[in-house]
Amino acid sequence: MMQHRFNDISRHVSLKGLMKLDRIATEAAQVARERESASKVAADAHGDSSWIIVQVAFGRENAVEKELLEAGIEACVPMRMGPERKRHGKRIPPSAMPVFNGLVFVFCRRIGEAMRGVMSFEHVRKIVMHEEKAVPFSEDAINEFKDMARRGDYDWDRNAGTFNKGDKVRITSGPFVGYEVRIEAFAGAGNGDAVVSIPIFGKPEVFNMPLVTLEKV
Repeated sequence: MMQHRFNDISRHVSLKGLMKLDRIATEAAQVARERESASKVAADAHGDSSWIIVQVAFGRENAVEKELLEAGIEACVPMRMGPERKRHGKRIPPSAMPVFNGLVFVFCRRIGEAMRGVMSFEHVRKIVMHEEKAVPFSEDAINEFKDMARRGDYDWDRNAGTFNKGDKVRITSGPFVGYEVRIEAFAGAGNGDAVVSIPIFGKPEVFNMPLVTLEKV
């Protein structure tokens, strides 16, 4: 029966086309294996697992988190309440937004196959690496982010004191704790978020950091 199906297909598809279909099937199987290696089931079964930091396209944090979770890969995007806005003279209440723009935290094995599995998702750009290994992030740190976000500590309107453009600051919370950077601009007219550049991928990457995560140096 299978031979008849193959013969029927081969009458309508060229050898080049059949080879292309075979290549597509092979690549799909490889992606499936790599994603399985990155799954929570695999992570829980091996001692080389940890939370890692994944950079994604700006504004796609929740979409990537959803796709990872649907694929059985544990992921987390801490959320907070954003700013109140005005549109056409009307006040728009604050809505939820990611605490750290462009970042998704993923729990998986820290091996090449699992990293390729995470990278196979749309809108995923990079994984924070050091010496060809994904930088590990502790369970305690992730839980702290969740607790702080739940309490509203990262909310846009949270009072964080006075900062000015050009101030040198140290990051005290979040995935880049300990980095010393300068405030390049404000995302909310002097409150809310500060715009900073953090050298995490061999070149400066621009992030909006909640002012409550910064202290003057």
